[in-house]
Amino acid sequence: MNIYTDGACKENLRDNGVGCGSGGWAYVILDQPSEREDMEIVMMKSDSKDGTTNQEMEITAVAEAFEALKHSDHKVRDAIVLYSDSAYVINCLKDRWYDKWNANGWLNSKKKPVENRDAWERLINSIKDFNVDFFHVKRNTTKYIRIVDGMAKKASKQEKTQEH
Repeated sequence: MNIYTDGACKENLRDNGVGCGSGGWAYVILDQPSEREDMEIVMMKSDSKDGTTNQEMEITAVAEAFEALKHSDHKVRDAIVLYSDSAYVINCLKDRWYDKWNANGWLNSKKKPVENRDAWERLINSIKDFNVDFFHVKRNTTKYIRIVDGMAKKASKQEKTQEH
């Protein structure tokens, strides 16, 4: 099973530490029903949020995908491979930065509060029951990264897509 995620945000700004842009997130979940069949999209969704940042949308996209899987009837047979163009998200998950943040009272290496703590805690909780491999991919390098990029950008403009 493969999951592709992306987040986008217009006016990617903060005001006194609070995100103030219009953001969107998206995911596409693919599965291979049998060894003889090609991968097929089993779920996809995007949505928007006001008062956010690009980073929060990147984190939210992953959490939303795993929460959707957790609540679906779709059986996860093997390890899940997560693909994202966010090095921040992938490196945090792969290297488990969140363990150190948690041990340090959710302070980063500069002793400042970790931004988007609520989103990170949600994400960490959403993946804990899955066996996941994490891969960073460059922006616009694969078909599905381009798809979720377009979905997230469209969502950030408040034009929501339908859930499948």
